[in-house]
Amino acid sequence: MITKKPRILTFTHYGELYGANRSLLTLLIALRDKIDWWVICKEESEFSRELQRQNIRYSIVPFTNDVYMQEKRFQWLNSIKRTAYNLALGFYTAMIARKHNVDLIYTNSSVIFIGAMTSFFSGRKHIWHIREFVYDDYKLKYLLGEKAFRFWANKASTIICISKSIQKRRVLSKDITSRSVIIYNGLVEDQTPAVLRTNSSKPTVLGIVGIIDPAKNQLAAIKAIHELVKRGKSVVLNVVGSISSPAYFETLKTYVAENGLNEYVNFTGFRKDVGAIFKSIDITLMCSPHEAFGRVTVESMMHGVPVVAYKSAGTAEIIEHGNTGLLYHDEQNGLTAQLTRLMTDDDLYKTISSKASTAAREKFTVKSYADQFTQLVYSLT
Repeated sequence: MITKKPRILTFTHYGELYGANRSLLTLLIALRDKIDWWVICKEESEFSRELQRQNIRYSIVPFTNDVYMQEKRFQWLNSIKRTAYNLALGFYTAMIARKHNVDLIYTNSSVIFIGAMTSFFSGRKHIWHIREFVYDDYKLKYLLGEKAFRFWANKASTIICISKSIQKRRVLSKDITSRSVIIYNGLVEDQTPAVLRTNSSKPTVLGIVGIIDPAKNQLAAIKAIHELVKRGKSVVLNVVGSISSPAYFETLKTYVAENGLNEYVNFTGFRKDVGAIFKSIDITLMCSPHEAFGRVTVESMMHGVPVVAYKSAGTAEIIEHGNTGLLYHDEQNGLTAQLTRLMTDDDLYKTISSKASTAAREKFTVKSYADQFTQLVYSLT
């Protein structure tokens, strides 16, 4: 007997191929034989072009995100107008869902309510994937406040959290009663071999990967390089990522110029080839104090590149200090101290490289990620 694939109407909140969309793309491709995907994008973009290349169905509906960063004059009026606009589009997409026999609604981020609205108007169950802290990491606020998020979240059939930290902060502590589950992102294909790296290059190449934004705290990495250079260490830093905050980028460039670090700090811009990124660096820095999961951390581990990371949130769930990476508390001295340990102890470097690569392959596989998602979908259809 042929079983009909469940049709899922899926909403994504931006157009770039950054972490959330890359994790979504992993699901779309891994489960294309089990799920009839239909993705709703708010504009034509790099992500929609990738969907086209992968022959994954998508449509454009120009909804807006339900958050803001900088308060405008008459922000309350702007918030009401945007919410009303999204409600109208939610009714429209609900009619599409009913007409085309959609089985489930899936939203890939907690900064948009359009999926929840579509679910409400269509009567279809809603799976909501929460991937961000919202305020703590990106300084975003909901258009109609936290109560609006709680209202829609309590209507979800299931909330997926990408880490225990997200579940605790965004669900359990917010009086949200919908069922929540933790599903870690999957990055590693089963056939990917383990990697062992040695720190033999001079200078030692450090890397910090992610959008250039205060949330990622690239300034801490640059200050650590400054301290290492003053101590006579042979190091360079690659800052990999596109510019999210031009003002913050100017702050970084000013610090580099004023402290004579131009030959030690390279701004590479956004790079697509993950393998090439980690092949070119010896140690990865994760300086974000509010990392919901830490996709870059896992990518670095799977490539055998040791990570030195700020001990907090999702990052601390991934790294076992001294075993699969190194963690620090004190930004001023702790980061430099842990980097020095790793740069001067070859045995420690090799041990962490090997154990990190193995751990990534055991805990963060695409198969586990896809299987858990599939089980959830079939339990709701």
